[in-house]
Amino acid sequence: MPDENAVESLMDQMHAALISADFIKLAEISPALEAALEDLPQSNDQTLIARLNKKATRNAATAQAAARGVRAAIRRLADVRQNAAGLVTYTEKGKRADYGSQGELSQRF
Repeated sequence: MPDENAVESLMDQMHAALISADFIKLAEISPALEAALEDLPQSNDQTLIARLNKKATRNAATAQAAARGVRAAIRRLADVRQNAAGLVTYTEKGKRADYGSQGELSQRF
């Protein structure tokens, strides 16, 4: 039966893995943390509950930030690929203009 220190340690390890983008370690920690939380005995210790809640909230915010970073990187890679493929223009409102694919333009000449 894991104690609260083991759960807190796993939550701290998860936070560190999220910050360092160590997704392999994160995949290893997640099932261990789930199992430790399931085996954690019920407690009325409000201090312990508050600590675990604070760490869970911190980890959730960090995971959301990491997800935003991954999505931003994916968008940036798509932009780089599109820019490498040819000319990109913008409307007067600053939006990317889509005038068809580069292949259609090259076939006109």
